[in-house]
Amino acid sequence: MPATTRTSLADSVPTEFIAEVKLTNQEGSIMRNLVESVTLPEGEGPIYEETELTRAIAYALTEGVDMTQAQEITDGHMEITPAEIGAQIVRTDLAERQIVRRANLPRLLGQILGNAIITKEDVDLLSLLDGFGVALGAAGTSLTSGYIMAAAAAIRAGGQAAAAIVAGTQTPAPDPIQAVFNDNQMHTVNKELSIGIAAPTGVQIPGTEYSVDVLKNAAVRRIGGANVYIDNNLGKDASDDAKGGVFSKQALRFVRFGGGPKMEPERDASGRWTEMNIVEVYGTGEWKDAWGREMLFDAASPTS
Repeated sequence: MPATTRTSLADSVPTEFIAEVKLTNQEGSIMRNLVESVTLPEGEGPIYEETELTRAIAYALTEGVDMTQAQEITDGHMEITPAEIGAQIVRTDLAERQIVRRANLPRLLGQILGNAIITKEDVDLLSLLDGFGVALGAAGTSLTSGYIMAAAAAIRAGGQAAAAIVAGTQTPAPDPIQAVFNDNQMHTVNKELSIGIAAPTGVQIPGTEYSVDVLKNAAVRRIGGANVYIDNNLGKDASDDAKGGVFSKQALRFVRFGGGPKMEPERDASGRWTEMNIVEVYGTGEWKDAWGREMLFDAASPTS
């Protein structure tokens, strides 16, 4: 008896079954929440300016003698000029009609564009870490908890210079202090902080609870008063080194103009496609150089 088979209906049966359409993984936004963020509404001008007045110093006085230590108070300022960033995808009518229905192509492409903006924000903020005037570490050097503690201590002290004996001459950095590295750099720190555990017997040595947590989760929440974060958008150079950073949240600025990214489609009937455009206007800047440390350390993929 003749049978109707897949072969006999080969031209009518789909040759592929798409179980799921996935987006490529990416890190997402880390830095924006770690720095001081300002959102300006439309019409607030093309430049963001932040101003600070110098301090006054009190002196010991002599009875009956007029004060002659009049001081001039001056101001300093930082300016951030906005710039547009954007991304575009052109979606053809044919692609939208032919792609599997459950994939919801417009939604997926919109998500891809949104992710592109988030990544750009993060990379731009990470690039500020390369601008701090003081750097710890060196190319090929492994990161340790001591370096993070040293950076946090120096930042909290406000970068006080030698021979600065007058109280208040330094400008101490306010909390929180943030530390940002990629996973490869933090691997050596995780190993350092997870020692001393009797793993073969499964017995936890008293006082090593923190080490056990680091060993299980490969994550350190806080070192030397600094909150530690992993950001794998932090790029490596040709020698497998990367510049992370330790900084006060108040050291860096992210200024968003106009309320955030805007998505706008534009239909071209004769071209039979739809442009999907996303644009955001923002700026970044450094407020206090003494409140941050560039951290240059080895970021090669670990093998042990």
